[in-house]
Amino acid sequence: MKKAGKLRDFIQNNTIGNKVARLVLTISLASILLLGAASALGMINIRMTATDSLQTLNERAGADAVSALRSQIQDELLQLAKNKGDVADTSLELILNQTRLVAMAAEDIFSDPQRYLAGYDGSLPLDVFDFTCNYPAERLDTFSYHIRAPRDVMAPGSIVEEQGQVVKARLDPGRLTSRQKQELYLATSLLPALGGIRNFDNGNGTYNGIGATYFCFESSGIDVLADTLTTPMVEYDARESVWYQQAAKLQAGQVYWTDPVQDGSGRGVSLICAMPVYAEGRLIGVAGSGGLIDNIRELVQSTNIGANGYAFLLNRGGEAMTVIANARRSQESEINKYAANLLESDNQELLEALEQIRAGQAGIRELTLDGEEVYMAFSPLSTTQWSMVTVIGLEDEAIMAPISQLEENINQLTDQTNGEMNGKIMLLLVLFAGIAGGIVALVFYSTRKFSSQLVEPIHRLTEGVGQISRGDLDFQIHVDSDDETQMLGEAFNRMTGSLKEYIANLSAVTAEKERIGAELNVATQIQASMLPCIFPAFPDRKEFDIYASMTPAKEVGGDFYDFFLVDEDHLALVIADVSGKGVPAALFMVIAKTLLKNQAQMGKSPKEVMEKVNNQLCENNEAEMFVTVWMGIYEISTGKLTAANAGHEYPAVKRAGGGFELFKDRHGFVMAGMENAKYREYELQLEKGDVLFVYTDGVAEATDGDNRLYGTERMLKALNRLEEDAPQALLQGLKADIDAFVGQAPQFDDITMLALKVK
Repeated sequence: MKKAGKLRDFIQNNTIGNKVARLVLTISLASILLLGAASALGMINIRMTATDSLQTLNERAGADAVSALRSQIQDELLQLAKNKGDVADTSLELILNQTRLVAMAAEDIFSDPQRYLAGYDGSLPLDVFDFTCNYPAERLDTFSYHIRAPRDVMAPGSIVEEQGQVVKARLDPGRLTSRQKQELYLATSLLPALGGIRNFDNGNGTYNGIGATYFCFESSGIDVLADTLTTPMVEYDARESVWYQQAAKLQAGQVYWTDPVQDGSGRGVSLICAMPVYAEGRLIGVAGSGGLIDNIRELVQSTNIGANGYAFLLNRGGEAMTVIANARRSQESEINKYAANLLESDNQELLEALEQIRAGQAGIRELTLDGEEVYMAFSPLSTTQWSMVTVIGLEDEAIMAPISQLEENINQLTDQTNGEMNGKIMLLLVLFAGIAGGIVALVFYSTRKFSSQLVEPIHRLTEGVGQISRGDLDFQIHVDSDDETQMLGEAFNRMTGSLKEYIANLSAVTAEKERIGAELNVATQIQASMLPCIFPAFPDRKEFDIYASMTPAKEVGGDFYDFFLVDEDHLALVIADVSGKGVPAALFMVIAKTLLKNQAQMGKSPKEVMEKVNNQLCENNEAEMFVTVWMGIYEISTGKLTAANAGHEYPAVKRAGGGFELFKDRHGFVMAGMENAKYREYELQLEKGDVLFVYTDGVAEATDGDNRLYGTERMLKALNRLEEDAPQALLQGLKADIDAFVGQAPQFDDITMLALKVK
């Protein structure tokens, strides 16, 4: 009976503790029942859907694997094109570096020839070059230093021809000027640089890529060269060649590469790199190096990619896009069919890829080539207008083999997973039944005890919070429950202390803010009073009218203007912009304005004023601030304006009967940026009716809500649109136009303007 009474009391009594207990018990039992039902249904459904789920997983995994593999193939194909291009670049850089070596040596020698003319007696250096132009048979096909020359400097009676080619001759010293003889003597000092190609000797009489390196003189056309494979050709005027003529048009240090052409000596297809050489602004000649491209062709033709992939080298520098080398031998291939100009192909996908290649881009595209879906990767060479291209079919064996293996592995994993899943399902069912029974027993026992322990601290906490809410911030809550309720009570105690401290701090901060606001208001008034603000400024002077305004972005600003009479006939005009904003800029502005006015009142010119004040501002400028300044001294009697500009905006001038235009004066360096800076003056004649307008960058850089700038062009249009050109009306009208443009956007920079009208 006693237990029945407690149970009835537990069910019927609506205290907080009983409510919490009943709620916990109800939720627990409902959760167990729902979980049990859901688990039973889930276990039944798991086995039914396992096969379908694994099949879907298999299909997705296979698709993801194929996508990942194809992506990897694309990356590797593009990397292969880049690697092959780098190897080709290495060969071409040998030619380029050798050409630079000769050009640098020639520039050094001919820029200071007297260092190398010691011992020169006016004769030709016969001990170095064979000036008879007669090459013995044992020299042919080997390395040598020699010359080639135009016929007009050869002695006519010495010329021997075979099959229309000069094979023997000698130079005629009488046909050479003294300067040309000196140049040939100085050319002997080029031998170490020309002979640099011997560093590329493979040890068996062959050389890596370079066939010859030479220097051709502009004055005589004589060609001094080091040749790895000497030929019997002795008559040659490089000045008539394309490589010389194109290089001679370039500036010093620039490089010209020819297209692949037949070597003039009949060695095969070669490439020539040429650079002009200047001394004291005069073209001395052209340095060049040439080499066969057989090794680059072998690099391309030996490239194997997958089962049927290949590579080809493309020249994209001319009007046509020609194939230099192709690893695919079939003449029926589109690449070989249009090798002379791939742009003649009617394959639209190929033409789209060629557009990227011509632009010097690296990338990879999927397209149809020779009736097959392929990946085409391309990468530009850095030394020439060439690109390396690699191609592989989408269904190539190299791609499909790993895909098949991956699908087989996924199927095996699916079968294994099915077996493991069946065992785990049975184990979960047994575990759930045991856990559910234990939870039910535990909930009945612990719910009642838990509710009584929970309610008592809550009662105390509620009473304490009520006391605090009535304004007693000194009341302390005491809850000894060793749980979150006790922590909450302690938090309330800390909160009351923090609240009292916050109220005290808020009072102090509010008072300090009011004090600072009052001081900034005073600073704003002080700054405004430092600038000329009474207009008309010179009511007794009828020769001119002047007006200025400054609108700071903050309470105080870094812009300032000034105007004052130096004497009865000279009016000083100043407008400036200090770096930064706020109080630091305002303090720096006061210093700069005072120094500028002091120096100007001594009668100094704008240039002298700026140079003196710049040095004064640089002293102890630890904040590294600077100021842009435009300053002018207007001579009232003549209308002559003498001005200087230290990194400031261009002034705008309106001539009588015309419109406002920018006067683009020469800027000097900003003031306080560098000691002993020099500034330039210029003069501007102002006539009756002319208007001078100067301003700071806050005008042109005013920004609206869409981050668009007001701009100088819009400023000039607004000035010319204003009907009234009196300085005050002009500035007020322009400020109104700026405000209309900016709208509700905040002002980011000071806006300062000054206008002078000659009356």
